Amino acid sequence: MITLNLSDLKSAGSTIALLRDPYRFISRRASELGADAFLTRLLLRPTTCMTGVEAAGVFYDPARFQRAGAAPGALQKTLFGQGGVQGLDGEDHRQRKAMFLQIVQPDRVEALAESVTRSWRRAVDDWEAVGRIQLYPRLQELLTLAVCEWAGVPLPAAEVEDRTRQLSALFDEAGQIGVSHLRSRAARRAADRWAAAVIDHVRAGKLDPPPSSAAYVVAHHREPNGRPMASRVAGVELLNVLRPTIATAVYITLVAHALDAHPAWRKRLATGDGSEDTAFVEEVRRHYPFFPAVAAVVREDFHWGATCS
Repeated sequence: MITLNLSDLKSAGSTIALLRDPYRFISRRASELGADAFLTRLLLRPTTCMTGVEAAGVFYDPARFQRAGAAPGALQKTLFGQGGVQGLDGEDHRQRKAMFLQIVQPDRVEALAESVTRSWRRAVDDWEAVGRIQLYPRLQELLTLAVCEWAGVPLPAAEVEDRTRQLSALFDEAGQIGVSHLRSRAARRAADRWAAAVIDHVRAGKLDPPPSSAAYVVAHHREPNGRPMASRVAGVELLNVLRPTIATAVYITLVAHALDAHPAWRKRLATGDGSEDTAFVEEVRRHYPFFPAVAAVVREDFHWGATCS
């Protein structure tokens, strides 16, 4: 039985508290209240915050919750893009999701891993020559090169730095306040124009990526009404392939941090047979959370087994 606390709904809200400590706000507040869920206000809107296994099971029930209208406008205009799969429901969402599943078939994931490996080996040669680097931005660059090569998206050498900066700003600065957020919005506009142009060039035959590539699949995808996506929306979805791949630079950096904090594991993984590699990565994912929270809108009021305090 889940416990729901009502007290925070009477306050002015928790927006500032969430922004100050986004990754731990919900869990800490729930612990303070002795509840698995609590009511508060975020951006002045009554909001239910939930945590725990039982809450997660309810949250992902599509009959009770919808994605459309859930994400704050600031994130739609930076992180997700407008018109993308994250804001769809029903058949529109299922068909758009099927497009992404086609893009990430096992053989294509393996091809992406091979592209990243090639990019990594080229980068390591440069890093060794320099002697000391900032790992995180260098990872963003090598992943940008790798995913664009894999996705069938042209990336001239002269554009690598700018495109890396734009695509990284979509997740690095999206949730920040002030100038950083404005930079993320500017990056989104520039990246949207670039990705839409790639889609237009594929459709016009000016680019001929492999049929299995993300650029080809997105450009030729048909919506439930049988029509192709508008170029702008298709560009958003192409970025929804590129951006998350580059964002894995966060996890790779956290793996490096974990190995530095636990040096015994460096030798253990380097000399092992590989059987512990996945377990170590999964533990990093568990210990270092990526998204602070996910959001949805209740379709209509429903009763759920909860006690109130």
